[in-house]
Amino acid sequence: MSGLFGTLNIGTRGMAASQTALQTTSHNLANMNTDGYTRQRVNFEAENPYHLGGVGQIGTGVKLSGVVRVIDDYVTKQIQQESGSYNRYAQKSEILSKLEMIFNEPSETGLSNGLSKFYSAWNYLGSNPELPTAKTMVSQEAQSLADTLTHMSNQIEGVQADTVYAIQKDVMDFNNKIEQLNTLNQQIFNVTVKGDTPNDLLDQRDRLTTELAS
Repeated sequence: MSGLFGTLNIGTRGMAASQTALQTTSHNLANMNTDGYTRQRVNFEAENPYHLGGVGQIGTGVKLSGVVRVIDDYVTKQIQQESGSYNRYAQKSEILSKLEMIFNEPSETGLSNGLSKFYSAWNYLGSNPELPTAKTMVSQEAQSLADTLTHMSNQIEGVQADTVYAIQKDVMDFNNKIEQLNTLNQQIFNVTVKGDTPNDLLDQRDRLTTELAS
């Protein structure tokens, strides 16, 4: 390949490569706010040269070697692992915070204060068994403590019910995401066997995998 024809071919391939790079840049800019999107990069390499007798190898321009994602697989895996750990601790913290509000300690209306009043009433009755007011005090404090325990029990059951509902919802979401992941894997396979790189599908799978990990 030489002469004007070869020069035109080199120019045509160079323009096509530059056009692909421009399209990829536009794609990156358009998706800069897309959740889970990974920036893509165009890789170039020299075209196969041809041999010219008495001269040697002559370059024939540039060609695309692929459009790849700019991603660190190690960092991605670490993010997925840490996201899972963070969400587990966040869920535990939320449940413990609700329980802490129920026990409400230290407080005038807390369980420990109710127990203290109940035992004080019994001590007072033990010291003054002949006083009707002492018996009344024990009865009142016993009822107050029972009401407090019943109220707390109802609140704890509410937290338990909310937690069970959240777990059931998470299981449903997890199963739905597994189905989506299976569909994505099939789509990725179909594109890959044709020799193409499904960058956007890989982004979707990474995002879905991160959600599953959490």
